[in-house]
Amino acid sequence: MPDVQVPVLVVGGGMSGLASALFLRRQGIDCLVVERNSGVSQMLRSTHVSPRTMELFRTLGIEQGVLDVAEKFVLGKHWADQDLPPHHLPRAILRAQSLAHIVEGDVVVMAEGENDFHDIGPSEAVWCGQDKVEPVMLQEALRLGAQVSFSTELTSFVQDEEGVTAQVRDLTTGRTRTVRARYLIAADGAHSPLRKELGIGRDGHGALGHVLNILFTADIDSILDGRRFMILYLQNREAPGMLFKVDDERWIYGIFGDPRVLDASKISAEQSVELVRKATGVPGLEVNILETKGWWIGHGIADTYRAGRVFLVGDSAHVLPPTGGFGANCGVQDAHNLAWKLAGVLHGWAGEELLDSYEAERRPVGRATIDQAWMRHMRWSNPQDADERDERDQTIVTTAYRYTSPVIPGTDFDDPLGHELVIDGQPGMRVPHAWLTNAQGEQVSPIDLTGEAFLLFTGDEADDWARHGRTVADRLGVPLRVHRLGPDSDVRDAHDEFRKASGIGPRGALLVRPDGFVAWRAEDTQSVGSFGDVLATVTGRTA
Repeated sequence: MPDVQVPVLVVGGGMSGLASALFLRRQGIDCLVVERNSGVSQMLRSTHVSPRTMELFRTLGIEQGVLDVAEKFVLGKHWADQDLPPHHLPRAILRAQSLAHIVEGDVVVMAEGENDFHDIGPSEAVWCGQDKVEPVMLQEALRLGAQVSFSTELTSFVQDEEGVTAQVRDLTTGRTRTVRARYLIAADGAHSPLRKELGIGRDGHGALGHVLNILFTADIDSILDGRRFMILYLQNREAPGMLFKVDDERWIYGIFGDPRVLDASKISAEQSVELVRKATGVPGLEVNILETKGWWIGHGIADTYRAGRVFLVGDSAHVLPPTGGFGANCGVQDAHNLAWKLAGVLHGWAGEELLDSYEAERRPVGRATIDQAWMRHMRWSNPQDADERDERDQTIVTTAYRYTSPVIPGTDFDDPLGHELVIDGQPGMRVPHAWLTNAQGEQVSPIDLTGEAFLLFTGDEADDWARHGRTVADRLGVPLRVHRLGPDSDVRDAHDEFRKASGIGPRGALLVRPDGFVAWRAEDTQSVGSFGDVLATVTGRTA
């Protein structure tokens, strides 16, 4: 008999693993997360939290918790301002020889980002270290009832037609437990022992270079006289690399080089201090070293995202350069796509075919995302490379990606990333954003209504859709909430902004999945009789 029985075992307690636990619990699915480290991340591995990730945190109720510990983005053009309030960070990427050159104005502005997300979604991106985001996620996961075991590693597993049997060991006590789960999520990082054990290969450019990260505190703000930026690429032969502003206290100096020379285990604190001083161009700078860590920049995607009852999410499925800040966000979105599908199968209202759509939808997006990060890495690390290749707008990569899948009828996007920023209610796209008013008089986004059930938005002359939709959903056991977009309904679309943005008429309907993606759209009520077949298709059941 197993010591623990749980529907889903999650291996890895980083952002992707914690996101898996959060989204599973939101769907009412019990899960156990095992993480070999003693706690959440201490070293900065990710700092950019995209608008899409923030709106997902919003649906979980933790957006404000992240905002409370994050740096707020302001327009990149303000990087030279000297009077910004604390915890405000311009979306600027610069290139210069030293900090002194920035003060003198001898600087190349590589990117000045804008904050124009208001027409796209209810949330904005923030700059927040993974070591601050993960505690917020962990606290909410525990509150929702997820089981999380730190200092615990997976030692072996076998799967059969009914589930997975795993052995996990407590690294503190040495005790081994047997865990029986219906499914296993591999969120065990870029080196993913689980992926290797499953024999899943990886395709891509491979290792692009080694980086030594030095996390430190120093009074750099006074040197810059109040100027701020996200990233500085250093054109300095003695100290090439990048300076990252983490928050109002901490910085990271990232150095490219031979791992045999830049070995974190062999570089002393004194040597790290000297490296930082050379990078800043301030010989006597007082520096406090917090941590040093080496890592490889890579580019690759798993050949498959699924092996039987095991699913890869996050870095186990894809590795990519940090340029663009896509990595951790992509992992959160993997987890979000997978969790509701596992829940549907475990609750009995979805068919096994729905699980196949996880790879069909997320792998093309993953491939496109790692390629976008690689293109930016090549351009930003090689200023002589003027060819921007086929780079897409950052918001297209993080929010306006598109799914083509058998469970989304009629989708056939030849590229998961469009060339223009479009979110217009087509099946396979995230539901459009427009402010609605709920019955309590509060402003809500359609995205705020997603998460637990399918949503059927209908025009104010589409009563047939509302009645028939509820009847069909009840018969199939599919969780469905109907929202009539009228002046006297539970959500009011005062100026028809959402209905028009969604591409439906007064007698039309829009079916939105629990993950906020449009599953199907009807312009009028002529196809109301086919809704049973539609609902069966989008839940992976035979029509």
